Amino acid sequence: MTGILDSGPSGDAGRGSPGGWPRAAVRILVACMALLGAAAGWLVLTRPVHRIEGDFLEREDRQIADEWLSEQLRNPVAEIRARAYLALSRIDRREATDRLLLATQDPAPSVRAAAAFALGNTHDSRLDGERAPDAAATSPALAPRIRIAGLDVGRAPDEAAIALMGLLADDERAVVARAVEALGKLGRRDAAEAITGTAAPIATAMTALMRMQSASQSAFVAEYLDSDDQDSRWAAALAAGHLGLVRVPEVWSRLLPLVTDDNEFVRAAALRAVAAGEPSESLAGRVRSGLEHRDPKVRFEALTALASFEGSPPAVDLPAGEPRLDSRTTPAPETLLLADGDYQRVAKTLGARLLLRTSQGDFEIELDYDHAPLTSEHFRRLANAGLLDDSAFIAVRPNGYAVAAAPLGPIRSELNPKPFLRGSIGLLRQGDASGSGFFVCLTALPLAHGRYVNFGRLVSGDRLLDSIAPGAKVLSVRERR
Repeated sequence: MTGILDSGPSGDAGRGSPGGWPRAAVRILVACMALLGAAAGWLVLTRPVHRIEGDFLEREDRQIADEWLSEQLRNPVAEIRARAYLALSRIDRREATDRLLLATQDPAPSVRAAAAFALGNTHDSRLDGERAPDAAATSPALAPRIRIAGLDVGRAPDEAAIALMGLLADDERAVVARAVEALGKLGRRDAAEAITGTAAPIATAMTALMRMQSASQSAFVAEYLDSDDQDSRWAAALAAGHLGLVRVPEVWSRLLPLVTDDNEFVRAAALRAVAAGEPSESLAGRVRSGLEHRDPKVRFEALTALASFEGSPPAVDLPAGEPRLDSRTTPAPETLLLADGDYQRVAKTLGARLLLRTSQGDFEIELDYDHAPLTSEHFRRLANAGLLDDSAFIAVRPNGYAVAAAPLGPIRSELNPKPFLRGSIGLLRQGDASGSGFFVCLTALPLAHGRYVNFGRLVSGDRLLDSIAPGAKVLSVRERR
């Protein structure tokens, strides 16, 4: 051979290393072998990303928490540990609490955030009608009381809430945001003051207050009604209306200017809030200016507010504030969605586009196989089989959502942290399962985040969204090839 492996520094093949190899060549060879070994070890430990995701999907579909899944909780790759905790929470629900509590102490921020999100899902107070103990609602019969980590609790401390309170001081903002979201789902009113002092996004904190039904932080809401950031003003206006703070003078004085805000989302939220206030000719004049606005959600909220001032019924029978058909519990599906050979194929699927043809026009949908692969695959199959044809939109809340009742059947809920924005598509959830229908967001719906399965979005047809009315037909849904 010729080249660097054939000669030493001075042409002496044996100088400086045993066996006639130069030191530089030995070092290069050792480094290459180490890199190859590390790469091989990584592959052995983690497998290709789509392969391990397919393994997770199989266990979620089959509801199996086996030794393999337990091993992934100790995987050296943080993202895989985070995915394993999410899968475990979907399979074992509350039985996974002890492991999720340990995960809140994981050195990786992505794992701590996943654990907080999962704790919020498994202990969501609204799903089974329970309420977590709080200072405003707990019966005195539970005395003596103790305080731990700022929480007012009874004889049996709520370990999930205590762990989440600890995460409010986390160095990573994403972890703090997930903890705030989870405390909101748990309904912990006694955590309301603590979350207002965290680094969580303002919209996240406002959503948590709305979920807690905590009106005690009116000063916090009022402060952000004056914000230069339109997202903060919008969230504060939503909270002011949802929590009934319009009769608080500090809130009312700052809310009034937003009725004519330059941002249509802020303006619509403010109009919805002031509709519950004390009517006056001055206020009515401000609201009437919205009747000529270019945005339909502003016009709708202005019309609804004026009807409220006059004591008239709303122009349409508005459904609930969240896209929920009813409160009946749907049992989890008893049959598997996929066969043995399908899990890896679905895990490798990057996405699929469907054409949703309605009596109001056509919409193109992109399914989200990253965040909700089982749901996306289920929806795609039903669509291609023609089972979604001839369904209808049965409930529409302008400046909210449009619900289509469709024979989707129950499917396991792949709750994920993807936010619901205008054009997002979600599944209705009841109990442990989703699938009695789907909805399309006509505006951002923060109260739906993490409570409904977000599995897609519109990629065309936005200009037609606001024309959807109750009774509009879904003519067909088919995959675009």
